[in-house]
Amino acid sequence: MILNRIEPGTECTIRESGSKGILKKIYFYPTKFEIEFEDGKIDHYSSKDVVFDGISQKSVSRKTLEAPEFGTLEKWSGGTFTDSESLIRYHFSTTKDIMWKMLTSLETYNVWFYGIQRSLPVLETDRYVHKYSFNQLELIPGSYFKVRPRTVAPYFICRIMTIEKEKEFGFTFQTTPFTNEYVHFSIEETKFGVIVSCHRNSSGGLSILNQMNWKEKSQIFNHLNEIVPKVDFNDNLVSDDLSNISGAGSLAQNISPDDIVAILVNKVLDGDAEEMTKEKSKVIRGKAKAMIVKIKRGTVERPPMPEVPAAGAEVNSTGGVDALSKDDQVAYLVNKGMDGDMDTVNNFESKVVRAKAKAMIVKIKRGTVERPPMPEVPVAGVLPKEKTSAETDEELMARLISYGLEGNMDEINSLENRVLRGKIKAAIMKEKRKNNG
Repeated sequence: MILNRIEPGTECTIRESGSKGILKKIYFYPTKFEIEFEDGKIDHYSSKDVVFDGISQKSVSRKTLEAPEFGTLEKWSGGTFTDSESLIRYHFSTTKDIMWKMLTSLETYNVWFYGIQRSLPVLETDRYVHKYSFNQLELIPGSYFKVRPRTVAPYFICRIMTIEKEKEFGFTFQTTPFTNEYVHFSIEETKFGVIVSCHRNSSGGLSILNQMNWKEKSQIFNHLNEIVPKVDFNDNLVSDDLSNISGAGSLAQNISPDDIVAILVNKVLDGDAEEMTKEKSKVIRGKAKAMIVKIKRGTVERPPMPEVPAAGAEVNSTGGVDALSKDDQVAYLVNKGMDGDMDTVNNFESKVVRAKAKAMIVKIKRGTVERPPMPEVPVAGVLPKEKTSAETDEELMARLISYGLEGNMDEINSLENRVLRGKIKAAIMKEKRKNNG
């Protein structure tokens, strides 16, 4: 019997203390039981803390799959006029961290989660570039976002209720004004991937409406599986002509992960998989295999082969985008974004640089600023060329004052020189007063 459907008045026993009581109420999101004891005291417990008389509560033991059985493992839906509940369990061939990123990327739910046309964060900010960016939404219980259903209905507010990294993610969900659901995802790691469960329940009048379109709702993980990066966990049973592929583990000390992926891709496409068997990172291995599949399909181009420093050689520079100045990093990301590669922008580690790049992209599209030239990315192991001239304090102040007048204060606030920072802010305030006066 489903424990959230126990009738009030059922006698029960508290596991820890042995105290007897009677069930008074059931609360949801998550499920909690209100128990009244003989002395009139009332307290609240979870299902693990209570034993109900006459109701069998089987203990659940965790079982790791021994065979790569992918796809739908379980799905069902049921309920009454006032209660609704459904469950989908699906085995994905991917890693726990990849799946966690997919489930918490609320901006992509319109691609795979049935009924959502668009999702937006609910943020209190005046900046346009932040107002519609999920990068600014803190994923904590109590945070809000809104979804627009694939109907004529307006946006409905959803609230994050449960979040535990790489384990569970839950939120309230609504696509009609009549019902409100709780959607809860849980992730279980297996030897060959992860099992993801989607549990949805609701109570109250007209909950039966949530049973509608179950055929489409039950397919959400099939749609998600189409866009999730795949990882092959069995080096002896690889497919798609990728047998014995692992990675360039011996090279990891000298080059970046992206360069390792590029090396693996080029070696496999050239018919040489020997170096790839040394790579222990499943993530790098998965990225390389995913890129190979895309190249074979013709959706992406083959990356250039990076220069690999000789073993034991002294590396003077890490190279890559990280070796660029912050301004050049912004220019690099802007050009990538304008060329349609927003993944590079969204995945960039520095929030400040990422925000600057997105703000500039918006301005370029509006026609207020020009697109910057693409900077030359230094090669690993090669010393960068020295700048012929450094930016003077006057030039720096002039540039940052113009940024500040446009509302971009990130670089100003990050200045280590307090005196210079104060002068710049004072000049900005003076200019604003002059313009307003």
